[in-house]
Amino acid sequence: MLMDHFRGMSAIVTGASRGIGRAIATRLCALGARVLFVARSADETAVAVCEADTNASALACDITNEHAPREILSTALKRFGRLDILVHAAGAITQETLAAANLATLDEMYRVNVRAPAALTQAALPSLCKSGGQVLFVNSSIIRAGNVAGRGGYAATKHALKAIADALRDEINLAGVRVLSIMPGTTATPAQERLHALAGKRYAPERLLQSADIAQAACDALAMPRTAEMTDVFVRPMLKP
Repeated sequence: MLMDHFRGMSAIVTGASRGIGRAIATRLCALGARVLFVARSADETAVAVCEADTNASALACDITNEHAPREILSTALKRFGRLDILVHAAGAITQETLAAANLATLDEMYRVNVRAPAALTQAALPSLCKSGGQVLFVNSSIIRAGNVAGRGGYAATKHALKAIADALRDEINLAGVRVLSIMPGTTATPAQERLHALAGKRYAPERLLQSADIAQAACDALAMPRTAEMTDVFVRPMLKP
């Protein structure tokens, strides 16, 4: 049903070299969009683009750099001529108690999870308003978790990101721009595998959400008729850990 739905559109996806970001970028390409894969690692981003299709383009960039928003946007407009979809999928996570927290680590999570998406959105808004585009924030189901012990800093950044998404929607819906937050539960990604190893837990990716699951949910929501808007999508694993 969605085949070629996004043909003629262009998108920017951050965190596109691995995990959920890569899955969303790849699926958008498969559905006809031209996609700029943005990630820090040049090698990993190049591999992701090669394994996508001819609609894919790469930009190795540290999104926390103050010049990154201008570089990312100008690259997308130069290559595609327009911007229809902005996907914020880059993220950082460190688990530690508040008593032992390294404030430099908290600052880094804030720069990646909150400040960078805000800055890039700000830079992209004129283009998105012109195209009647969409902004997708890949958030986390931790925003409604009952216990965030050892994850307080990360949870704080994700609550902040949700607040930014909600405020943005209130501010730009009248310009025809839709804003979606998607909140995945535990997903089988390289980051999740690392966290399991650090905690000494058995990693069973087959019992977790898959990045492709999130990509499908995200693209389905982005393809809603223009008479509707998905605002908050929660996706959780079907199987128990």
